[in-house]
Amino acid sequence: MQFRNLNFALIVMAISLLACEKDTPALPDNTIAFEAAEMGFDSDENAKTLVIQFSRAAEASGEIIINVASEGIDEEAVNCTPAVQNGKITVDVTVGQTSAEITVTKMDGVFLSGDEWMTFTIETTPTALVIGDHQELKLQFSSIVSAGATMTLQGGEGGSAAANSVFVDFSNNQQTSVMRQSWNLGFYCGDEFAVILNNTTGSTALEVDFAVDKEVSNADAESYATALALTRSAADYNIVDDWSGDLSKTIVKEGKVYVVNLGDAQTPLYKVKVSQKDNNTYTLQYAKITESAVTSVDLGKETDHHFIYFSFTEGKTVTVAPQKAKWDIMWSRTLYQTGAVGATLPYIFSDLVFINIRDGVEVTEVISDDSEISKTLFESLTLANAQSLTYSSQIDVIGSNWRNGGGPNTDPSVKNDRFYVVKDPAGNYYKLQFLSINEPRGYPQIKYVLIE
Repeated sequence: MQFRNLNFALIVMAISLLACEKDTPALPDNTIAFEAAEMGFDSDENAKTLVIQFSRAAEASGEIIINVASEGIDEEAVNCTPAVQNGKITVDVTVGQTSAEITVTKMDGVFLSGDEWMTFTIETTPTALVIGDHQELKLQFSSIVSAGATMTLQGGEGGSAAANSVFVDFSNNQQTSVMRQSWNLGFYCGDEFAVILNNTTGSTALEVDFAVDKEVSNADAESYATALALTRSAADYNIVDDWSGDLSKTIVKEGKVYVVNLGDAQTPLYKVKVSQKDNNTYTLQYAKITESAVTSVDLGKETDHHFIYFSFTEGKTVTVAPQKAKWDIMWSRTLYQTGAVGATLPYIFSDLVFINIRDGVEVTEVISDDSEISKTLFESLTLANAQSLTYSSQIDVIGSNWRNGGGPNTDPSVKNDRFYVVKDPAGNYYKLQFLSINEPRGYPQIKYVLIE
């Protein structure tokens, strides 16, 4: 009798499990597509990255086969990575991958008139992936003005502490993802001499009264680490750069020595001194805090960038932001502020959107009381409407306003009652809408449309 009861219980349990399985909706297809249908290759660019986006992380390994066609381009003019073989590119996919890339590089000494183009068409995919919109991307070897696209920003792994900052250029359908920890100091390339800390990692600095080659004891190094830790108090303003981009409010000044915390729990601390060698050159001296060996390097200003960036761990300059006018917004985890007006505190968090203030990008926020009305306004906004709006050049005009903040038990969400109009450096107007934030976190989706 006991065995019969046990068997009956197992049958009931099995039926219950089957019922639960039936109630669980199947996941939608995991689609892959190029992030845009068209991209331009400016004459002053050497390389272009084409991103293939997945709607969610790949659940199996395999290969994507891309068919490549061209007009006016021969094999010696450009180089593709992965390589083109018999008119096709094979892109490997691994489990957990959320995007794939193809890099097209112009070879040295090759002249292109701008009439040339290449097309990349997704031909086959692994069985777990399905081809979505933008199966084909046309790469023109001249500038374009994009009509718009839907783009998943490649913030990378880490959730609310996503690994990357993402720069977006609407007119060229281009996003540039850069690891937040890839750089430590930025050196301004304009008329002023100014040095910035890496706010995207929460880097901090403190002026000291000893030489850059002084050996600091381990005990003193620990004391400096404590003093340089962000505490969410007003005292933090003494060790962080201004988040608004005001170069007069940076911590590191010329000719003085600082102990620098790289942020994001990176170690060790560094001793830093920056001097002006001439009107166009910085001299950087740096050493690990407990060591006396100092590295010195001269850094020349680059006229096509706002900043040059230096990595202590790499011991060299690294590429971070695109060229001056070739980005409109930056999405990142970065230093900002929290608290009531008049009592704000420095605070680092994710999903902040800053605009390219140094090249004249301006933005306005369009809010409606009803999300459906907002959607209608987005679709119907004309160029005359856009030109009549009032714009802001504040770096945080978008900021975190586009999302509802999360908490210990809640995820952040997109505010559906608003969208943004962005005026880019060339005077184009784009409608910008945020579509998602948590699918997954670190890969927000945006939609932008040229207003004509």
